[in-house]
Amino acid sequence: MLSSISNMRNMAMFPYTKAVREHIAAHPEMYDLAVVLRSPLYEMVRVRGKERTLSALTDMAAGGRSFTADEECRREILSFAVSRMICSVIGDRFLVNRVAVTEGKAAGALLARNHALLMPMAAEFGIDPIEEHDGSGMYSIHFTAFLKYSSKMRSPEWKLLYQRIKRGRVAVDEHRLIRLVEQAITDHLSERLPPYTDEIRSALSAEIHEVVTALNEKKAEFQKNNLGDISEARYPPCMKEILHQIQTSQNVPQMGRFAIVTFLHAIGMSAEQIFDLFSSVPDFRADKTRYQIEHITGRISSTEYSVPECSTMKSYGICYNPDGLCDKEWMKHPLTYYITKGRPAKSPARKRPPSRRQ
Repeated sequence: MLSSISNMRNMAMFPYTKAVREHIAAHPEMYDLAVVLRSPLYEMVRVRGKERTLSALTDMAAGGRSFTADEECRREILSFAVSRMICSVIGDRFLVNRVAVTEGKAAGALLARNHALLMPMAAEFGIDPIEEHDGSGMYSIHFTAFLKYSSKMRSPEWKLLYQRIKRGRVAVDEHRLIRLVEQAITDHLSERLPPYTDEIRSALSAEIHEVVTALNEKKAEFQKNNLGDISEARYPPCMKEILHQIQTSQNVPQMGRFAIVTFLHAIGMSAEQIFDLFSSVPDFRADKTRYQIEHITGRISSTEYSVPECSTMKSYGICYNPDGLCDKEWMKHPLTYYITKGRPAKSPARKRPPSRRQ
């Protein structure tokens, strides 16, 4: 089944597969690390590896290129290795997650256009789908594989409770199967990084410096307070956690996305600023995300939705990390928390000194 991945063009599109590892092991002379890191002949490979890493910070596609000559394919495989080495040296979890998500998205887009590769790529990560030959376009996968790769997809529609299961196998359509493979690739790349040496750090120092600079700028975008009177320090713990999940490229449950959009809109953030925040989530789709934000905020609908109350947040399991202020009996709403945090603390009343009798 995996043979369809084992040609140079497909290996270049999916450079993290077993076929690629076997190819490199069979042709070590073509993948000499010392030569790749130092030779002027491989300068474009190093540049492409850097660009591949930077794409995760600029929300551009990592893949999507087409290749014809074997040499082009080999250089693309090497550029992926360079990107992995850059991430390994920097060792920043935010960067690693962003790169993994970007590569996963690129793979998902490729699989949507290359249907013949979907089954072997699914099998590559232990999903082993069986195609239903009833004209329905459906597949079935074992429930353990479904749970393994859907566990980070917090939307209710991914819960096992709502799936159609027969003899231990979960029915999924092509779109959902691609999404599971995409998540499998993301998990694989975020969990495993190659070791690095001083030689790698030295040879890629210029590329590493450029990526670190871009990384710090990206983090600064999340931290800077350029939104008027909006202050992240005043966010309730639930909204801080949802925002953290978004910024670290985690899958955020649907209700969590709804809650953070309504909250940010209520405190004065524009729809465009909210849209920018969501660009790092693993299943980001620009058109769908923009439509949902504009619908929730009332720009294209007749309803401007309100921020869920604390009781609603609790019922959906998104009341994260409640603190002492959350525990106050009168604390019923995230906006109440935000407003309360913005009030100046009351100074303890000073006792007036006793008057002196004359």
